[in-house]
Amino acid sequence: MRKTLTAATLVLTFAAMPAVAQDVGVASCDTFLKSYSACAGKIPEAQRGPMMTAIDAVKKNWVDVAKTADGKSKLDGVCKETAGKMKEQLAPLNCAW
Repeated sequence: MRKTLTAATLVLTFAAMPAVAQDVGVASCDTFLKSYSACAGKIPEAQRGPMMTAIDAVKKNWVDVAKTADGKSKLDGVCKETAGKMKEQLAPLNCAW
């Protein structure tokens, strides 16, 4: 099975999964995930839980994709695109990216 890597695909495939402790291993992905987590801290608890569940699923997916050299090379652009979109969506929170 071939995985197509786009920000839209990743956003649409969020699923409830346990948190992944390790870094992705791609700087742009790891920076985005840390910034997103810090930003989520500004959101009321009731809304924060589902957001963190979703981002944990994305992180697990990215960690799995990064296990191959080809996947890792493609993730940089995907993570940068995802970060750009999330910056726009979360702009009202005045998060530092």
